[in-house]
Amino acid sequence: MEYADMISRIVAAEHNARALVQQAKEKESHLQEDLDGDLARMRESYLERARHRLSLVEQEEQAAAAESIQRWDQKLEEALSAVESSYEKNKERWVDTLFSMIVGTAP
Repeated sequence: MEYADMISRIVAAEHNARALVQQAKEKESHLQEDLDGDLARMRESYLERARHRLSLVEQEEQAAAAESIQRWDQKLEEALSAVESSYEKNKERWVDTLFSMIVGTAP
């Protein structure tokens, strides 16, 4: 093998190696872009699911709060009704008792 052929083969091998390195860099770049895109899509998908779950929890909490308020309103209505009923039954006696306590006479 002649010296020129050897040099020519070495140069060709160097060119091939550079081409392979360039191809590998391009593939790496494309893979990184694909990974970045996949990561962005996965992140957005996760955030969308989290937003949906948060919305469901918020609706459930609002419904539970409304139900709790309704129960307290019902209890308040019942207590107010009981006070009004007691007032209607006992108002004369209470007025007489208060009057007696203020004036100082026995009822």
